[in-house]
Amino acid sequence: METAVLMGPFVGEMYWEAGRFAPMLPYFKKSKYKNKDHKYIIYTREERFDLYGNMADIFVPMRVPGDYEDKSPNCFKLNGLKNPVYQSMAKKFRNKYEQKYKIVEHVYPSVRKGDFVNKNQYNRRFMDYTYSPRKDNYKLVEEYLPNSRPVVVLAPRFREGFKRNWRKWPEFYDRLWQDQELRKKFHFIICGKKGEYIPDEKHRFFDMNDIELTKSSSLIGLLLVILERSAFTFGSQSAIPNLSLLYGVEVLEFGCQKSLHTKTYNIRRTPITFIENKKYNIDVGEIYPIFKKLLKKKENKHGKPSKHMVSK
Repeated sequence: METAVLMGPFVGEMYWEAGRFAPMLPYFKKSKYKNKDHKYIIYTREERFDLYGNMADIFVPMRVPGDYEDKSPNCFKLNGLKNPVYQSMAKKFRNKYEQKYKIVEHVYPSVRKGDFVNKNQYNRRFMDYTYSPRKDNYKLVEEYLPNSRPVVVLAPRFREGFKRNWRKWPEFYDRLWQDQELRKKFHFIICGKKGEYIPDEKHRFFDMNDIELTKSSSLIGLLLVILERSAFTFGSQSAIPNLSLLYGVEVLEFGCQKSLHTKTYNIRRTPITFIENKKYNIDVGEIYPIFKKLLKKKENKHGKPSKHMVSK
């Protein structure tokens, strides 16, 4: 009988999956089960398949009634999804595949009270922060985003009713568009999930949501490929700057949790400039000169997009 490692269901927030769960897969394949011919079967939302990408053998799309409608991801759990229902999902997943495979390991987060907020539920020593999005993502980014200049990622996260929204992104876009010096030296691409980011309503910059997805691609997959090509990321504290740090992409970030985002999440000790702004109301006139100075320094030193070099 063939052997398999099961991962999932995963029902929590994107970065909790990207930074604290999915990296176990490359660790399993390259270290723990090296030279073992196991099948790796992943049970998660279809939009997150590219967090596992080419390292997975089988993807099982997770569907939860009311998901994203009357429920919201919260750390490792999904608000409103009762633990017995979650455990039942995990059990049915295992039962389905143990009929065909000998299950070597089945790993999925505990969402019980106290556990679901534990950032260290899985030891970081047993993770490998190497992502391998599927090929379609590379093809789509190559067709859409020119490779003639270094790429700068803009991460304008916005959630309705969220206290950490920065409402001055439109003003920032106007300021950037007027800056012909920077626009001649860099390509700027806006990244975020539809409904959870502020686009440029005047359509003056690249926007990854303008890329038409295929069945074998995803917004997350596009983002990972874009980060491989990027030289710099700017945004408030959120998942995209955190992923940028894992990719070795320098970050300018503002927010209310400096130590967490510059040290705890910054596993590679990537260069980061963090502006403490607890009310998320920093003026464009204050942040833009810092943004420009860092980019000019980046352009003068390198002039090329950074490469994907992710280590444990």
